[in-house]
Amino acid sequence: MKPTEAAVSSRDFFLPDLCRGQGLGAVLIISELLALLITIADSGLQHFDWLKMSKVSLLSLWIALLSALVLCLCNRRLSRLNHVSAAFIAFFLILLVTLFCGAVSEWVIWWFSSPLTSREYNAGNIIEYLVMAAIPVSILLYYLYLQQQLRIQERVELEARIQALQSRIRPHFLFNCMNMIASLIGSDPEKAERVVEDMSDLFRYALSDTQTLVPLSEELSLCRRYMALEKLRLGGRLSTRWEIGDYGHGVEIPSLMLQPVLENAVYHGIQLLREGGEIFVSISRTDDVIEILVSNPLGPVSQHHKGNQMALQNISQRLHAHFGSSARATAEIKENCYITRINYSTGYGEVNK
Repeated sequence: MKPTEAAVSSRDFFLPDLCRGQGLGAVLIISELLALLITIADSGLQHFDWLKMSKVSLLSLWIALLSALVLCLCNRRLSRLNHVSAAFIAFFLILLVTLFCGAVSEWVIWWFSSPLTSREYNAGNIIEYLVMAAIPVSILLYYLYLQQQLRIQERVELEARIQALQSRIRPHFLFNCMNMIASLIGSDPEKAERVVEDMSDLFRYALSDTQTLVPLSEELSLCRRYMALEKLRLGGRLSTRWEIGDYGHGVEIPSLMLQPVLENAVYHGIQLLREGGEIFVSISRTDDVIEILVSNPLGPVSQHHKGNQMALQNISQRLHAHFGSSARATAEIKENCYITRINYSTGYGEVNK
């Protein structure tokens, strides 16, 4: 499936979730602002009528809360319809709620009015309520529709950009693995044959066209298998130490995010050192922030810096695309070690899926 089709088919419904605090809070704020506007238009600022403001505010709150309740109950069924049908049905449901609240309001006023005054049920006010509700509701629904279309466009562009960034990693991974096989054919053909068999799963994972976010546990499993293959090639020159903390359940990471970091640590660090060395991998979690640290002995600085520059830039762009500007990938040289750090918030990723 193309990224455009995937993004559009999984679009959010244009009506907000009025069953929860954020959507309901916005509705209440809009209703109160509308009540204030109606009061100012009727009495002006110099002779502001607080009694009228309280009455209009109470009526608008009734309408807003009941409309939110009705739309909340009907949201799932409305989401199955096309946008035009859903918008018209939502519009008339709100008008029905307004009609009901207006009728009840006028009946209460009529019932509690003084017997000395003319007790007349004023149906004309109900028509005014409907007109005053119809105009802002139609504008609000149109605004929500435009906002939803903008979200679709942003999601399509984001998905295309993420897949373009990820496609840069796959050929590089495949190229280095083929080099590994070529280096083993002459020295140890049997080991090269085992490597070819073991790499089939890695290629299937790396070249798969699945979602760009994968569970962190799967990425770690891929990395362990990759490091096992590199261990076959480099032998005793390469050792890996894993320090995996409790990072929680359901944590995700962009596919092939950690593997290129380890690949660079091998090719631009361990491989260039005659005595080899140890690659240290640490994963920890503080609140909702995941920190991944990869450390390896420092090879020739110029070659190591050149090899990691493109990988870090790619990782940073993919992190920002998935988890926002607070996510980052940094590198530093400390005590003859090259240290790469990846930090991102799991909370941002859940919202923007």
